[in-house]
This record gives sequence, structure tokens and C-alpha cells, in this order.
Amino acid sequence: MPIGRTDLRLVLAIGRAGTLLGGARGLGIDHSTAFRRLNALENELGVRLFERPRDGYAPTAAGEEMIAAAARVDEELIGLERKLA
Repeated sequence: MPIGRTDLRLVLAIGRAGTLLGGARGLGIDHSTAFRRLNALENELGVRLFERPRDGYAPTAAGEEMIAAAARVDEELIGLERKLA
């Protein structure tokens, strides 16, 4: 299954917040929903995106790549929405 916008938004939010809870709050979703979605995405991709130490979520190399890609996509979508508005 291809990576969707919801997946990118989740990874970007967690990456920016540094915690699962902060990422979930930023998206307006429940902590447990974010946890399930992240686990499902990692299982689907077959790669760990975040290490989970007690003090927050630290992106792995794959996570860093996905966060960077998600940020670029986010910027592109914001730019497109501005042009169309």
C-alpha cells in the first residue's frame, strides 16, 4: 500500500513534537490512535521510523528521511492551496 498524506502528517507531527502525545495533539487525534497508526505504518514499511526512549520519540535514519520528505510535501501542498485560493 502506498504511503498516504495521513501517514506523512503523522510522522511529521511526531517528528516536530518529539513525542507521540505531542504529535497526536497537534493532529487533534487520540494518543492511542496515533500509536496504532504509527505501528501499522512501520509494520507496512518493514522499518522502524522512531526509537522510543522514555523521554520522547527519536527518529531513526529512515524516520529522518520520511520527516524530511513529509515536510517538503507539506510545503508544496500549502503553496498549492495558496495559489488556488
